[in-house]
This record gives sequence, structure tokens and C-alpha cells, in this order.
Amino acid sequence: MRDDATGAADADAPDARETPDARAVPDAPEARAPREGAEAPSPTADPPPGEEPARSGNVPGHASTVVVPLSNPDTAPDLLTLARAVVRSDGGRVIALNVVLGDADAELSTDRIEAVEQVVETFRARHGGVEVEVVTRPALSVARGILDATRDEGADMVVLGVQAPTPGEVVVGPIARQVIDTAECDVLIYRQGRHGGGLSSVRGIVVGVDHSDDARVAARLGIIMHLGLGLAEKVEMLHIRRLGESEDEAALTLDSALHGLEGEGACARTVRTASSPTAGLRSHVASNRLTVVGFHSRPEIGQTRLGNTTRGALDTLRGPVLAISRPQRVEGLGGQLAMLAARLRPRLTVAEEQSLVWHARLNATLSTDFVVLSVVAAMIASFGLILNSAAVIIGAMLVAPLMSPIVSFGTALVDGELRTLRRAGATVGVGSVLVAGTAVLIGLVAGPDTPTPEMLSRGSPSLVDAAVAAASGVVGGYAQARKGIPAALAGVAIAAALVPPICVFGLALTSDLRLATGSGLLFVTNIACIAAAAAGVLVWLGVHLTGSGSVRQRYTRFIAPVLGAVLSALVLFGLASSGPDLDEVRQLVGEALGPDVEVVEVDQLGPSDTVTVTVRAAQLPGDGPLDLAAQRVEEAFGLQLRIAVQQLVPAGS
Repeated sequence: MRDDATGAADADAPDARETPDARAVPDAPEARAPREGAEAPSPTADPPPGEEPARSGNVPGHASTVVVPLSNPDTAPDLLTLARAVVRSDGGRVIALNVVLGDADAELSTDRIEAVEQVVETFRARHGGVEVEVVTRPALSVARGILDATRDEGADMVVLGVQAPTPGEVVVGPIARQVIDTAECDVLIYRQGRHGGGLSSVRGIVVGVDHSDDARVAARLGIIMHLGLGLAEKVEMLHIRRLGESEDEAALTLDSALHGLEGEGACARTVRTASSPTAGLRSHVASNRLTVVGFHSRPEIGQTRLGNTTRGALDTLRGPVLAISRPQRVEGLGGQLAMLAARLRPRLTVAEEQSLVWHARLNATLSTDFVVLSVVAAMIASFGLILNSAAVIIGAMLVAPLMSPIVSFGTALVDGELRTLRRAGATVGVGSVLVAGTAVLIGLVAGPDTPTPEMLSRGSPSLVDAAVAAASGVVGGYAQARKGIPAALAGVAIAAALVPPICVFGLALTSDLRLATGSGLLFVTNIACIAAAAAGVLVWLGVHLTGSGSVRQRYTRFIAPVLGAVLSALVLFGLASSGPDLDEVRQLVGEALGPDVEVVEVDQLGPSDTVTVTVRAAQLPGDGPLDLAAQRVEEAFGLQLRIAVQQLVPAGS
């Protein structure tokens, strides 16, 4: 139940009052017969002694898998009872979740975990038919452990318990807020009644109903809880009429909330008049009634709005309270695909997003460690390129520190932190100059006479290189956001796309300007791909612009398209200058050398002026065909032709 934007005072208003002529709305038609031939109990008659009322068929909204985080053995039985009430009776699963924060917390939590497991064993013995599985999950934070378990288990509902507060106290803590804001499934918030009153004392259910969609979700939950708990009394759908609202409008509100709900016949409709919905609930609902209210979890990104009614119910009502939040969903195939995609996305909580921004600010700053590691990585990579040793080059990738400022740049691009954006860009620039300068010095002292194959292979950008760089950026952004993934792995992937090209640029700068240009272009293309991909994956994880400053938003909206345009231009320029079509070279050489010569391989390493063609023949070609082939290749592509001949030896010779 949710207050209107123009609603009256909240629950604590001293003038809250109820009109004596409360109007009861006629009941809806009776509910359908239960499945499998079971006879449904009368909603007004007590069940036979010693028997629990039969559960009806699965009302739409029953959950298939429910995650119940358990930290307090005292509230665990009620939470498990709620989960059992809302889960499907045929094939439903209840996950009793323990979250431990590392090995030290696991040791300290042993007694608590054992107590919770004992509660679960007792619950299993008393309530058969529903699978209850105990899962202990290590995590970096409690909220992250709950969210990851919810996603990995494919849960469609999570049940959270909160402490019964003193009047006026806000009861939803940071863990619950993060789960509400981030979970892609329904979230139930349960608060025991004051003085320890739990579900065992409940004799009926009251659902707060207004004109919102949240009230309809709450009404569905109230019907499900009625069936699951086996209560005899009808579910009371209570609408608190505001002063000035007509009786017809109040009746229409109740009709709208209940229309088409399966199990509608188990509901009674009541209208009360009060100065606010919370005041009406507080004055009408007895302590032995479970109050069910709905609230909208994410009207704005990253913010929880429980609403005055929901918060007031949790704070002030004497009996137990159950609040439900359901994310907005799209009907049809599109909605199902969106839900599937949401389950595959480990969306960041607000706290995790703040931590990511703080780390980005720290990593964007130029430090002594960054300078030293950049120079050492450049030395190792340069010597590896000169020696044509892939193993030595890989060693340089393990040392290079370029991942942190590049991912920080991507984070700042998404978050809109202009200062971090500038610092990260400056740090990347300084690191690039250090690496290139170190490679230039090594090239002057020990540079090779001719480029090695390892150098030539990094002489020009291509779509494959751009794809590798983009994948490295995805890994870097994901590892930076998901703290459980070793960042060193992403750092190696990013360094592989950056350090060798910039070192080739430095080594070739004094001897081969064509190679230096191609490797420099490859470096710039890769760095743009990595930053763009890191920013993209952070957007996918839920990072967004913070603050409302128009300058920040305009600046960020300007940077994003500029980065995309530069990236596209670099890739297109690299493709245009990537060299000749080797198939055409093969065809020209084959035609010039004749049908008796087989063209085996055509290769051009990097942006060199020579193309190498390997041919196979029984007799060596004469100078005439070789000169003709060389002339055609030079005229068509402006390249020198080098031919390697493999002579076939006749059998038995």
C-alpha cells in the first residue's frame, strides 16, 4: 500500500481518526475448487481438530524457488514458514541461506550456523512436502552473498527478516535496502509482532489496498498466505478512505485490486476512513492479524522508496507485518527474455558502486609504483621483442600496471566523475610516454637490424586486434566491479593488448617509421577499445551517472560519442592501411609462374614493404617468370616480392 503524492500526514499524526460508519463492501464470488479433488475448507469454518486446512491449487504468483537468509535462530522458524507458504507445493524449493564473510567469520559463525541448521531440521520434521536446502555461502558482503545466491539458484523470491523496532524507528537496514534495490526478483520484508508475536499467533490476514499496482501485488500475496498458512478467516482487503474520497471511489479501488485474482472468493472487503493510510491501519488492525502491504522498490535508480504507509506499518503496527516489492515486468516473450537477461546480470548494489568509484579515484592517480612498474614492463617487453621471445613478452604483461588507470577512465566515463576522468587520462598518457621512451632508448642501444616477427605482427590494427582489446576491457571492467575475481588476470589481458604495441612503436621509431606508425595506431586503437568496453560492461552492471550537475552530464554525454567516433575512425583507418589482399597476390604470382608451380603460402608480417610467397615445383622457375611475378606485385601493390621455392624431389632419386 502506498501513499499518494498529495497524501495527508503519516502514521504518527495525532489527529488520526476512524469514522464510526465503516462501510463493508460485499464479498466477491467464491474461489474455484481446489486441485486434485481436494475439498477446500470453508473460509469461515474452523478446520477439523488436529488437521491443517488443505492448500488450494497454485494461485498465480506462487514462487518456484525462495531464498531465505537466516542469521537469527529466533526468527528463522517464521521466515521458513513464510517461504513454505509462498512456494509451490509441487516441486518448490526453499533455500535456507547462511552468508559468511571469509574464513574468519566462518569460524566465528559456527555456533550460529549449527543453530540455524537445527532449526531447519526441526522445520523439515514438522512440515514435509517442501524441499528445504541449507546453503552456506562465502561472500565479501552479506548483501552480495544474498544477491549472488538468489541469481545462482534461479530464485524468484527472497524473504528478509527485520527487527521489531521501537515506534518511529526506521527498520529497513542497509543490507535489506541493497537487496531491495538490486534484486531482480520479488522481495518480502517480514517483521515480527511487538513483544515477540510471530506467525503462530496469527488468526487472520489484513491487506492494505489502494489504487496502485503495488496493492494488487500485496492482494495476491495475501491470498497466497491465506492458503499457505491454512487460516480459517477470510482475507480482509482493507482500503483506508481519505477525507474527500467518495464511497464509490473506494469500492472501485477494491474492485480494481481484486479483479481477476484467483482465490478472490476468500476475500472480504472493508473500507475505513482516516487521515492517513497508516493511521487507519494502526487503529483497525489487531495484534493477532498479519498485515500485508506492497511498495515500489525502484522508482529511481539506486534509491529505495518504501513509502509512508509501508514504513509506518513496519514501525507502528502491533502485529506482524509483511511487505512485498516486485520489480517492474513486461508481459509476453519480451518480458521473459528481459527477466532471463536480468538473472544473468550480477547488478551492483549502491554500496558496491560507491566502492568502485572510490577505487577508480585512487587508481587514477599517478604514483611512484605506477612509474616504476611501467618502466620495468617496458624493458622486459622490449627485450622480448628484440629476442623474438613470446615467453619474455608474457613476463612483461605480468608486470605492466596499465589496467588500473584505463578501467578508472571507463568508470569515470560512466559515473560522470570529471576529475577522475582527467586524472586517469593523464596517468595513461604519462605511462604511455614512459613505456615508449624506455623502448626508444633500448632500440638505440640494442635495437635489431631488421624487425623480428614478434615486432612485425604488431605493426597494424585489424578487427581481430580490436576484438581482443575489447574483450580485455570487458574482463578488466568486470573484475574491477566484481571483487571476488582476481584483478591480476584482467591486468595481464589488458597489458597483452597495450605493452607490446607501444614498445614496438618505440623500438621502430628511429629505424622504421612505417612500422612505428602502424604499431602506434594499434596501441591507440586498443586503448580506445579497452576503455569503451570497460565502460560498457559497467553500464551493464548497473553503474550510472551520479549527481545532477548539468556540466557533468553534458561533459559525459559529449565524451561518449567522441570516444566512439575516434574508435571507429582508428579501426577504419587501420583496416584501410592493413596491406594488400593476399589472395590477389597469390593469384598474380600463380599466373606469372605458370600452372607447373604451386603457390603454397603468401605472407606479409606487419607493415613491411616486402611480401613473401612460398611456392612448390619440380623444377626451379626461370628468371623470366620470377621477374614477371615481381613486376606485377610491385605495380599492383607497390611491394617488393620475395619468393621461397620448395623443389619437389622425384621418388626413388
